[in-house]
Amino acid sequence: MRHSPRARFFGAVGIVGGVLFLAGWAVVFSDPAVRTTSWYIGNTLGAIACTAVAVLTGGLALLKEAGPGLPARITLALWPVGWLLLSIGGVIMLTTGHDNALLPVGGILSVLVALVAGILIARRADLSRGRRWAPLVYGVGGFLLTFAQSDRHDLLTNIVDLVTYLLLLAVGVALLAGAKEHQAVVDSTTGAARSAG
Repeated sequence: MRHSPRARFFGAVGIVGGVLFLAGWAVVFSDPAVRTTSWYIGNTLGAIACTAVAVLTGGLALLKEAGPGLPARITLALWPVGWLLLSIGGVIMLTTGHDNALLPVGGILSVLVALVAGILIARRADLSRGRRWAPLVYGVGGFLLTFAQSDRHDLLTNIVDLVTYLLLLAVGVALLAGAKEHQAVVDSTTGAARSAG
């Protein structure tokens, strides 16, 4: 965690994205009809949340959390692309009232890349303690949970969405908490050095 201020920012934005997803989930839980107020609110929150997660995942790429190698950098660079496609697809859906091709493409890309990125980040172990596992748990969990999702807005789909959002929120918390812990260590080391000098 070499860039604590930037890591804190990306982690905080990721937390905002997770909270917005949870808020949107609560609004659309009852499966409101298309173009109703609840539908617009829930899907607007979802589109904004996708943008926030694109910032979070872009931050993981900029911080080189998977390592400096080209394959790791390419993998992490693709992660925010998937979320941006989801965000744009969400805006198009809000405008037209219909699903569009960007939603499944962005969803598949983000899920597959999350799985690989989670493995790479855990292997690198740049995040401190157990926090390095948060992206991996999200990647594996998100991948497995996609098989339980459906187009139906039933209880199982709602539970899958809730668990997915909570796992995503944990990634933002892990990045923010890791950055704060690193900064505390740096501050205490700097203070000790000044006292010795």
